Order: sequence, then C-alpha cells, then structure tokens
Amino acid sequence: MKLIKTMNRGELVIGSIDILSKTYIELGQHNVEEETLEVLAESLADDLLRVYKNFYFDDAKNAFSLGVRGQHNGDFIHLNVPTYMKWLRKHKELIWDARSKVDQGADPSKVLHYRPEPKQLTNNS
Repeated sequence: MKLIKTMNRGELVIGSIDILSKTYIELGQHNVEEETLEVLAESLADDLLRVYKNFYFDDAKNAFSLGVRGQHNGDFIHLNVPTYMKWLRKHKELIWDARSKVDQGADPSKVLHYRPEPKQLTNNS
C-alpha cells in the first residue's frame, strides 16, 4: 500500500484514471468521453494530493467502491467532483471511527475499516 503523499503526479493520474474508469463501468455509464475522463482524473489527482495526502491509495479505491455500492435511494449518481469528494469524506470518517474504536480497546482485527496509522516518513538526507 502506498501513501498518496509518496506517489508522484503521474502515478496518481494513472491510478485516478483506473479508479474513475472502473467506477463509470460499475455505475453503468459506458459512454464517457476520453477527454472527460482525463480532466476528472487530473482533478482527482489534485484533490488527493491536496486534501487526502495521508490516505493510502487503496483508501481512495475503497471510498469509490463503497460510494458506488452505498445507499442511493434510487437516485441517479452522476460521477463528478462533489460526488467523489463526498465519498472520500465518508471513507475518512469510517477510518477515523474505526481508529477511535481501537483506541478505546476494541480488537483491531474485528473492527471494520481499521488500518494502522501510516508510519511517519523520515528524511534521511
């Protein structure tokens, strides 16, 4: 698992294209233009670096996966920046809630969405 802040921009854009492509397919939206996908991937990569740099990239994947599969009350889901930001925020809350349960004594192996805190990066210069 890679921390987002350790990834270069190219890796993030390619990873974002993968996440978005899979999400569009899972939503049944197959007619997305390549230019639209590229622009949204650039935006997602920027947001991940700016707001979610301490996420693992797998956290972002999980946020999208859970977002697609979450309760939608029959509403049409249009994949755009507000939608994916809502999914990322919700996943961040799930991680924080899981960590809080473990901090209060719950068994980490039994807490859904728990993952250890990322190790601090050191500068060995």
